[in-house]
Amino acid sequence: MEFLNWTLGFFKDFVAIPAFLVGIFTLIGALILRKKGSQVIISMFKVIIGFLILGGGAGVLVGSLSAFQPVFQATYNLSGVIPNNDAFAGALTKISAIATLGSLIMVLGMLLNLVLAFVSRFKYVYLSGHVLFYASLMIATVFITLGFNPDNAGDFAIMLIGGATLLGSYMVISPAVQQRHMNMIVGSNEIGLGHTGGFGYAISGYIGEGIGKLMKGKVISTEAIKFPKGLYFFRNTLVSLSITVLVFYIFAFLPGGILYELGKFDAVNQASAISVLSQRNWIVTMLVQAFVFTAGVEIMLSGVRLFIGELIPTFKGISDKLIKDSKAAVDCPVVFPYAPNAVLIGFISSFVAGIIGMAITIGLNYGGLLSVIILPGLIPHFFLGATSGVFGNVKGGIVGAIVGPFVHGIIITLVPAIFIWGKWVPVSSETLSTLVIATDPSITSTINSLNWGDTDYIIGALPGLFGLINKYVGFAVCVALYIGLIIDGIVYKFIKKNKPEINKEVKEEDKVTQQA
Repeated sequence: MEFLNWTLGFFKDFVAIPAFLVGIFTLIGALILRKKGSQVIISMFKVIIGFLILGGGAGVLVGSLSAFQPVFQATYNLSGVIPNNDAFAGALTKISAIATLGSLIMVLGMLLNLVLAFVSRFKYVYLSGHVLFYASLMIATVFITLGFNPDNAGDFAIMLIGGATLLGSYMVISPAVQQRHMNMIVGSNEIGLGHTGGFGYAISGYIGEGIGKLMKGKVISTEAIKFPKGLYFFRNTLVSLSITVLVFYIFAFLPGGILYELGKFDAVNQASAISVLSQRNWIVTMLVQAFVFTAGVEIMLSGVRLFIGELIPTFKGISDKLIKDSKAAVDCPVVFPYAPNAVLIGFISSFVAGIIGMAITIGLNYGGLLSVIILPGLIPHFFLGATSGVFGNVKGGIVGAIVGPFVHGIIITLVPAIFIWGKWVPVSSETLSTLVIATDPSITSTINSLNWGDTDYIIGALPGLFGLINKYVGFAVCVALYIGLIIDGIVYKFIKKNKPEINKEVKEEDKVTQQA
């Protein structure tokens, strides 16, 4: 009996480690692809180590935010939230219930994506694995807030199936809505875009089209202008992230440090801020912690790149063997070389929108309509803004590259607010907050200072809103969406097969799209 209990305990603890789960998936995939024994071991180990590096980077970043948050709150008497998917996902991986469920949702969702790519009309194989992992964690948290218990086997299975079907559906829908403008950007129909800013990119593309029509096609491309070379350092993510984060830290530490020196902080109510400011010269602390934040993000991203670098080729190899005419949906930087100036314009425009959005949330906060202030998150504004700039520019030129990312930047600010209003994040959900405290109370303030920052995370509202009717309705609508895509694909193939004239029209429409 003792041995049985030990075995069950081992199995429970083993599957609670996301790194091991994804490592096993990589092992199985490598065996299916008939890789050599040495290659199988290398792939599996890289995935496991990459996951653990991700967790280590999260710990570094948590330490930086733990210094920023109390000083910011004490200085302005505000609760500030930073939309940052990498950081938020890294923090959530410390909660085993969320990390385990999210990891399994990602793995099953990837398999269901292959099924849809084979059966449905949307032949996309989503290869941006790191954003899938983050989205999977988001979906896991939403399902838990509906009232499902992750410790109950039945509830866990329901959340896994519901979450995976939602993710699998998203993995073909998101690239599909962007493909029209993606074809215009790259000049072919051979590649798709897979990123959690996809819906926003499509919006930016259509805004650019609208601007082009209003101006009767007389638009000037961003690539027809030249930027001062001194501004190009913003295109280095590490540098731009460090500078922007440092600005935020100055915004908190400079007035906070002065108030501390003047003895204006209360030793009881603002003890955490005093502790941070007094551990060494507060200017030095400010500088160090700002760069530590960037270091933490870079460590996390290196971990993600390591395990995704092995996981995705395995996934792609399986899809190539099983699915014909499939189209790879890859990460957003693939469009950057097509309009480098639009990248910088889009980033700046989106970030300005983020500042305006922050002002709006300050008003909502003072009006009692929003519990926290939404600070502009550099990472979402850079990647989503830059990509939106390219999409807006393709038909709207400079104006499209400004307006499209600006609208996208406002949406980026609203997404975390929606999650707070929906009570789908720990800062506003009693269920998730209890889970965080039960796991590790020390990470509560850090998790509460983070949120999701990409437009496509709004897919979590599908089970979230329908779950208000009943938690099983939230589950059912996700499954129904997936089944609907399968039925649509079968009907679509039947029509193409039995009506050649319709097939001809479809091909002509595709040809027109490629030439646009």
